Amino acid sequence: MVNVTSKIRRNLVVVRAGKDSLHSQWLDAGQDRNWDLVVSLYDPDAEFDHDDEILVVKCRGGKWDGLYEFFSKSDVLRRYEYIWLPDDDIVTRSRDIDALFDAMRRFNLCIGQPSLTRDSFYTHFVLLSCPGFQLRFTNFIEIMVPCLEVGLLKIVLEDFRGSMSGYGMDSIWCRLSHEPFYKSAIFDQIAVRHTRPIGGSLRVNMTKHGYTAQDEGRTLRARYQVRGKTRPLIYAAISARGRLNVGCKRLGLTMALGYLTVYRQFAVQEHAIWKIFQLLRRQFAERLDLSALQREPPLTPGAADKGRADHAGEGADRGQK
Repeated sequence: MVNVTSKIRRNLVVVRAGKDSLHSQWLDAGQDRNWDLVVSLYDPDAEFDHDDEILVVKCRGGKWDGLYEFFSKSDVLRRYEYIWLPDDDIVTRSRDIDALFDAMRRFNLCIGQPSLTRDSFYTHFVLLSCPGFQLRFTNFIEIMVPCLEVGLLKIVLEDFRGSMSGYGMDSIWCRLSHEPFYKSAIFDQIAVRHTRPIGGSLRVNMTKHGYTAQDEGRTLRARYQVRGKTRPLIYAAISARGRLNVGCKRLGLTMALGYLTVYRQFAVQEHAIWKIFQLLRRQFAERLDLSALQREPPLTPGAADKGRADHAGEGADRGQK
């Protein structure tokens, strides 16, 4: 049985870490924090010098199948209220992680994430920090840096089993509360930097095993009876001055103007301009669906998950990306 020794803190960070993990930078020496840390090593050759307060475990595999193994052998889900599951290539500070957990409680969220700095590697432009907002309510929380309330984590944990990519969970877990509206949000005033390109080794390793992230996404959507692809939308937000704003179209215009004020901060300004107009088009054209979902058994019970679970542990460094 794996145990975390904290009796006080109600928040936990679990990072799946390789030898180049940046998690040591999150620990400010001598500064108190409101969270415990578990370092789950997917690379058996990785070594870090941590004090006794940091729990280090070893588990081969990818991010999500490794997290499933840790939580299924641990009692931490009974002892914490919120759990952050960041990738290991994130630059942040201890006090920003404190602020993330405080904000999750303040706004009574089931799931949320820090925004990304404008110099981050990213997939979805709308997840970059947008000027003028405290937070934005969304239908999409990325698998890169999600923070989950433990009740929700218990619901989705079975979906981690055998999953190398976690593809498709971004939108599913935003729709699993009884009333999903105002339960998932991006924090614009808490930003982290994502330091490595997205994709890479994980895509290669999955191809070797004969399936893709898209295959995992189709299986997950079938499990929850979701049709089509979900694109990130912002339907409500709280401004930097504390005012609630509602409406996809209205917020599309507000976000576009906000990003335009800082477009020179992006490495490729022309690309940023195109992304701003793409965001605006989606906010006007895409249909928001936040109807509550319920998990169903896989179409072929156990078969899809078993095939993928067989690959868990077939290499220490399949990669997290």
